[in-house]
Amino acid sequence: MQEIGIMTKRMMKLYLRNPLSVLFSFVYMLMFLVLISLFLGDYLAQGMTEVYAEVTGMNFSSIRWLVDSTAMAGVLMINCILIPLNVLTIMVEDSSTNRLDSFLAGSISRSKLAAGYWLAPFLVGTVLNILCLFISEGFIVMNGGKWLSAQATFQMIGLIIINTFSTTSILFVAAILIKKAQIYSTFTGIMSAFVGFITRAFLPIGMFPANIQKLFALIPAHHGATMMREIMTKDALSSTFGNVVDQTVKGSFMTAQEIEQIYAAENGIIYMFGNIRFTFPAMLTVVIGSGILFFVVGCIIMMKYRRK
Repeated sequence: MQEIGIMTKRMMKLYLRNPLSVLFSFVYMLMFLVLISLFLGDYLAQGMTEVYAEVTGMNFSSIRWLVDSTAMAGVLMINCILIPLNVLTIMVEDSSTNRLDSFLAGSISRSKLAAGYWLAPFLVGTVLNILCLFISEGFIVMNGGKWLSAQATFQMIGLIIINTFSTTSILFVAAILIKKAQIYSTFTGIMSAFVGFITRAFLPIGMFPANIQKLFALIPAHHGATMMREIMTKDALSSTFGNVVDQTVKGSFMTAQEIEQIYAAENGIIYMFGNIRFTFPAMLTVVIGSGILFFVVGCIIMMKYRRK
């Protein structure tokens, strides 16, 4: 256990003492906060108001709260990916500079070495994302929203831990296989560019073609982001659609539940695989299962890792 602690502390110190690495991990969150504060939040709220203007019973005063909560849930999922991604850069650099070979030649076992390399990005990602949760909540409250309930807060913390576990395990395997720092830097750039689409923070899932939407079922981060949105938007969604009644909208009769579900599905608060809704337990199983699978695969690869 002492060897695992030493490896974990080493990686955490190397990451945290580099301000640029830490800042880059939060670049999407900072960007979203600036954009939403300046114009994007009002623009999205206004767009939703226009789309649902014909719906009787809508509480339009809660729309900004709903929009901000939806956006911040996506940002938190992005951080669950980017923070471990950047911490694992240290592992790849160790491999590139043959420092990993030195560790393998030492007295530390491969299993403990793998645990130390995996544990650091998981712990850093979990702690920093919990901090980001409260920052996000403060931002939502400043714009007229409300704090999450104690129960919802603990649920979000649990989801942060689970999602960080999954993303760390997947990226850990990628880091072991890539080995070269230059290639991993390219991989980091690609991931940083696509992470907003994977989590649907940039574009709501409703804007993708139906066949593309089905492919998201294979992406654990998509399910993680959906679960976070479901928890973070629960009160805001209820406040916005709570007084909606069964009615005819644009020539079609819809129940209040159908109207709310259409909004939730189009904005990634729930996930529909065709006409089948993915339940919360099913998404949780995908996320946890992927984390366990890739963690085991990563450990196996590390056990068979050959020195240069």
